[in-house]
Amino acid sequence: MSQPLVVGKVWDSEYPWDVRVEKVCRVLADAGHRVELVCRNRSNLPAVEEHPALRIHRMPFRASWPGSIERLSSFPAFFSPRWYRLLTRTFAATGVDVIVSRDLPLAPLALAVGRRLRRPVIVDVAEHYPGLVADLFNWHDFRLANLVIRNPLLTTMVERLTLPRADGIWVVVDEMAQRLAGLGVDRGRITLVSNTPLPNRLALAAEGAAAQPDRSPNDPLRLVYLGNVERSRGLAVVVEAISRLERQPSDGLALTLDVFGDGTGYQSLVEQVQRLELGHRITIHGRQPYERVLQQLGRYDVGVIPHHATDHWNYTVQNKLFDYMSASLAVVVSEMPPAVRIVREDEAGTWFADRDPDDLIRALARVREPGERVRMGMAGRRAVETQYNWSFDGTRLVESVERLGRRDPALRQSLAPATARQ
Repeated sequence: MSQPLVVGKVWDSEYPWDVRVEKVCRVLADAGHRVELVCRNRSNLPAVEEHPALRIHRMPFRASWPGSIERLSSFPAFFSPRWYRLLTRTFAATGVDVIVSRDLPLAPLALAVGRRLRRPVIVDVAEHYPGLVADLFNWHDFRLANLVIRNPLLTTMVERLTLPRADGIWVVVDEMAQRLAGLGVDRGRITLVSNTPLPNRLALAAEGAAAQPDRSPNDPLRLVYLGNVERSRGLAVVVEAISRLERQPSDGLALTLDVFGDGTGYQSLVEQVQRLELGHRITIHGRQPYERVLQQLGRYDVGVIPHHATDHWNYTVQNKLFDYMSASLAVVVSEMPPAVRIVREDEAGTWFADRDPDDLIRALARVREPGERVRMGMAGRRAVETQYNWSFDGTRLVESVERLGRRDPALRQSLAPATARQ
């Protein structure tokens, strides 16, 4: 067996927990490598903590500092001197062979530290970060700080200056690979590492699918949504579709909706349901343990992903898509190119025009027939088992880390320190 690598992982939020961070760390540990994770610490958790698949290095919490100063100084800004010192000190002390930065906020600092330590840097582009910032700017209440921390133009500039300089880039969909190539990123440095489920997630979803209760043809079509509740995620469109069917039934089509999750749009969703008097049709459960929800997915007929088709969602794919497919649910998605491509190619569901409740009703009418839903559900499950699962994506991830981390040490000298490249 080759010498194990030490992988430095950069995560701009608290850990635990994040599903993609967990998968990345676990697959690297299973391959025999050691992961040193550096993350934020707003909750005064231990500065260093051992976990089965990694060791966590949290930013020291300054209890003596005023709360606002502590939060501001630990904010994951691409120019943060505090983050730069933490990354440099931690990765030098642990002797990392390769650095992996999750998303864009800390990628410039990871590159600077990588050049200083002469180590290759991979940027995990899990989503279109400028698009995410634009959604936050457009859909959340405005604050003066948004001009810096939620400025789409600034984020776009950072992306265009940073990603072409990375030694490796992970993307979750081919659409993002094509977009980055258009920005000048070498396609040979891009690796597809999608948001596909771990084997144990597949097993949990299969348990739920096997427990599907008997249904009457006259029962309402049961929809489920799993994930964050934000205004840009389109749940208001689903609620409006259910309201329109209540006011004017369409060929006997009736719907119920269960929502598992919370977020900044939670209260406005609750208020919409109350205002439209749809409590008998819609249940908002709030955040629940992920594994428990996976086991319950088999109770439903259709998994919905109604996100608004913004740049944020047009260049990524949601974990929940594969969760629904794993549970043998038919899937209905809005017009986001990656999601539409997957459900169309694998015949796992259908789609509707973005922000159009009437077209959503038409899409749901197409999956109301039980035989059609079963066919779609089986096709989706089969696609996950044979293509969209972590055994494939995890293998590509490990290979890309090993390819960079084990290259000839002499080549590392070509990674000039950041100061020499300026």
